[in-house]
Formats: sequence, C-alpha cells, structure tokens
Amino acid sequence: MLIEKAQRHGISASRYRQITEQIKHAIHAGLLPPNARLPSVRTLATQYNISLTTALKTLRTLEDEHYAVAKPKSGFFVVPRLNPLQNNAILAEQPREIAPLDEQTELHMAMVGEDCRVRLDLANGDSSLYPIKKLSLIMRQLGYSKPFLLGDTVKGTGYIPLKTEIARRAIDYGCNINPDNILITNGCIEALSLSLRATVEPGDAIAVESPCYFVLLQMLRNLNLRVIEVDACNDGYVDSEKLVALFQRKAVKVFVTLSNINNPLGKNIPNEQKAYIARQADENDVIIIEDDIFGDTAFSEQRPFPMRAFSPHVILCSGFSKTVAPGVRIGWVHSNNYMRKITSLKYTSTMGSPILPQATIAELLKNGGYDAHLRKLRRELASQMSKIRQTVIREFPLGTKITKPEGGYVLWVEMPEQALNVRTLFIKARNAGIGIAPGHIFATDDRYDHCFRLNAGFGYNDEVEKAIVQLGQWCLQSLSESLSTRL
Repeated sequence: MLIEKAQRHGISASRYRQITEQIKHAIHAGLLPPNARLPSVRTLATQYNISLTTALKTLRTLEDEHYAVAKPKSGFFVVPRLNPLQNNAILAEQPREIAPLDEQTELHMAMVGEDCRVRLDLANGDSSLYPIKKLSLIMRQLGYSKPFLLGDTVKGTGYIPLKTEIARRAIDYGCNINPDNILITNGCIEALSLSLRATVEPGDAIAVESPCYFVLLQMLRNLNLRVIEVDACNDGYVDSEKLVALFQRKAVKVFVTLSNINNPLGKNIPNEQKAYIARQADENDVIIIEDDIFGDTAFSEQRPFPMRAFSPHVILCSGFSKTVAPGVRIGWVHSNNYMRKITSLKYTSTMGSPILPQATIAELLKNGGYDAHLRKLRRELASQMSKIRQTVIREFPLGTKITKPEGGYVLWVEMPEQALNVRTLFIKARNAGIGIAPGHIFATDDRYDHCFRLNAGFGYNDEVEKAIVQLGQWCLQSLSESLSTRL
C-alpha cells in the first residue's frame, strides 16, 4: 500500500503524531496524490495496531493541518493540488515540534545567569535602577512588626493585600479583575507555565509571536507542544491577519502573546488589533495566555492596555521582576475560567510563594512609591536605549536594522546580509567578556541567524560603548570576508 511505501522511505512510526507525519511524507512524495482517498478509521487502526480514537485523531490532525479534507459519508481525502504560493504559505504555518537544544543554545542558556564583563545579553537592568534601599527598609520593618509573615506556613493563593493592590491597579489599564481570581506565583515564568499546563495537552498546537522569547519556546518543548510561529508585520508586532486565519481554521488551541513590549522586538500591538484578536479568539474557542511582564515599563504616558482589557477570557500573567527588582521572584496569574485548575497545579508543584516579599511589594504599591519609581525607571531606560541605538547605527555596517522599542530593556539588531554568522559572533563576544543573545534561540529554525538581541538595562558608559564598537567591527569584518569569498 501507499502508506507502507512511505514507511519504506525511512519515516519512523509510533502513535498518532508519527503516523500523521508518515502520511504527510507520502503526500509530499507524490505517493498519495491530490484527491486520493485516505484509509478509513478502521483500516488505519488495523494497519498500525492502534485504537479507533487514535486513528480518528490522526485523520483529524491531517484535516486541521490542511493535508486532508473530510467528505460526508465518504471518508477523508488528500486535499486538491494547490498552486506553489498557496502550498508554501500553508507549509510555513504548519505546527513544528521544537528540537532539543543544540550545543550552542544550551551554552547560552547555561551562561545567562553567569557573570559577564559587559551585560548586553539579559532583559533586566543594573541594581541601581531598582528601589533596593526602599525595599530593604520595608522588608526589615515588616519583619519586626509582623514576624508571622516569616513564621507562618505558606498557603493559599497569595497575600490578600497584594492581590487587592494588583486588582486596584488593573483598573487603570482597562481590566476589571476580582482579587479572588488572582494567584501569586514564583515569578511570571511560573505563571505562564501553570497557565499552559492548565489548558493544553501534549501534542497540541500553540501559536506564538515570531521572534519568540527563547524561554517560552523551551517551555513549550518541555510540555511536548507543537508551535506555529507567526511573523511580525511591518510595524513590528504580530501579523493579526495571519494569526486570525489560524484561529478560523482551528489550527491552534492556544495563542501565547506579549502584546505589550514584545521580547525581543519591544513593540505594542495597537488597541484595535488587540480587540480584533481577542474577539476572534473568543469566537473560535482559542485560549489566549498573555504575558504582560513588561507592560509597566512602557515609555508612553498612558500605560498600554493588555489584551485582557478586551476579553474577560484572556489568562493574564505578570509580575514585578522587571520593575521592582530581578531578585524578587513574585509574579501573578489571573483567569476567570481556569483558576481552580491553575491553583491546583501550583499547590502540587511549588505549593506556595514566600509571604514576606509579597507583603513588601504590597506596601510599595500602596504607599505610592511604586509609581514614582516607575517614572524614573522609564526615563532611565528610554535614555539608555536611545544611546545604545545611536551607537549601533553609527558603528555597524550600512543596512543594519535596529528596532525602536516602545518600552522594556532590549533592542533587536538585524544585519544587512544573512552571510553574517551570529553564532560565531556570540562565541567570539563571550570570550571577550561581552554578552549578547544570538538570534537563532528566538525561533525553531535558523531564520534569525543574522540577528541578535542587545540589552540596554545596564547603563551606557565607556565600557558599553567600546563593546558595541567592537561588535560592529566584528560584523564589518565578517561581512567583508563573506563578500570576498563570493567574489
């Protein structure tokens, strides 16, 4: 049979995902031509010694990924032949299984927390940017006046005064949130992880913005999820039409977004687009999980609304590591639909989050110190980012593109020719004590091998300027060598 021929081409077989890939391979190889009838559910189950449920899931997956079409009372058939442009567009939007970490990516992940002479690789700032002294004072006072904050068992969904302050502040950015539907977590990363675990199953397809924060990609891999990366439009935020097309085709179950200050591009999705995406997600039963960790760092006078402001069904995750201090690992998650499951998962993973840091942040939010701090933080970040951006424009090869972020800590650099090997640049820079985040870790393939991310959070001084000048010289040298080779 045709599928057996495909097996002889070396495609491995296991359960529904592997069987799906075999059939797709047979279609690509021409062994299953357009309009050919696919095996029935019972035939597939017998051929592969699988259950009828698994066989049906295989055929439904082929249908979801536009390799098959179901005809009433007739079965499943290979889709009619598409023209090359249609075919390329569909293939570009197929869910991908995220490959294991390659050696260099693993090296970068391992070195993220290690000391480095010039910190251009992180997405936070120098300790001088944060209200460390005020936090220390509040924490000491609370330790003396409320010793039970340290002595009591960590239990429940979090410190009630902090949850109340979070809900109160949410009103300013368009969100009516019940404090009872907030869970305090160990950083925003745990909030994201719990939200995903509460809403997906292994093998589900997830849509993400591209380029995508590398920690999120690896989190999706660890959960055995498949990913569709949706490219940014010309304005630097996710292409909403491509995204909504996925919703309408039921191609994804969840969309994970940093709609405010995306990492690494630093752009906001405009409100009208947020509303459109949220509405379409609701209409097509797609779950939105929103990471709003950078929302408070926006440079605009008005803090941008999250996507949650446009739909009560959005799961909203955030925290204080990007604004109060990186070492204060206090995050939070809000959901109207999945709170019980998220809370249960929290209890069986990390059980609870330390109360004293929660109480400290609650006091900072309540007494007004947080707002004054944010105004200063935004000014400093905007100034530092502008200086680094101008240095890159001056020192890097002509044609280099660099983002103009609307907030946050990072800039995205795109070289004029893909001949530049940023993976080599990363190693060379690290050996010289200069940290950068190489572009390939922000995707499931090599589409960003000519890009890298820079951090503006550690100030602008002679050492930082020299490091950027050196990076520019290496890029010029690499491009010059590549041009000579081609000539």
